[in-house]
Amino acid sequence: MANKAKSDNPTNFDRTNWPLPDEFLLELGRLAALWTSLEAQLDICIGKLAGFDDLSDPKPFILLHHSTVRQKLDMFSSLCEHQLVHHPNLQRYKEVVSKITAAQTSRNRYVHNGMVKSEDGKSVEMALGSARGKLKTSVRTVTIDEIKKVSVDIADAMRFLHHLVTGHDIPPFWERTPRS
Repeated sequence: MANKAKSDNPTNFDRTNWPLPDEFLLELGRLAALWTSLEAQLDICIGKLAGFDDLSDPKPFILLHHSTVRQKLDMFSSLCEHQLVHHPNLQRYKEVVSKITAAQTSRNRYVHNGMVKSEDGKSVEMALGSARGKLKTSVRTVTIDEIKKVSVDIADAMRFLHHLVTGHDIPPFWERTPRS
């Protein structure tokens, strides 16, 4: 256990030989943080549409926390459809659900498939696979810009969801004034 001493202080690890370069890990972290925010926002919107107006009410959390995103989107769609009579602003809910679903599909591609540095160390490769009915596998090169695009798609889905439920536009993250 010669490496035991090093694992006692993880802040001192040499990270140059980790599976991915830091710039990829930064963008994957951004993607994951945005997705978590989108999912929390979806939970709040479902709670609001279901009549839970107090944000500190634990009941929506209890009901939703262990649901899949697909289940949450089904609940959200049903609540929007049900509320359309009284809230015509929800008319575009199918478009918003479609944006969230597309963002989830893209997110899943990068979160659920393994990535490693290529042999030349200059790019990143992702192993893809499917075993639904027929085994399909492939390896492809991933760019940072692809991951950034997914983050933008998630952020846009958040903005569309916010606008649908509240009627207020919020600027994209990249147009907001930085907090100090």
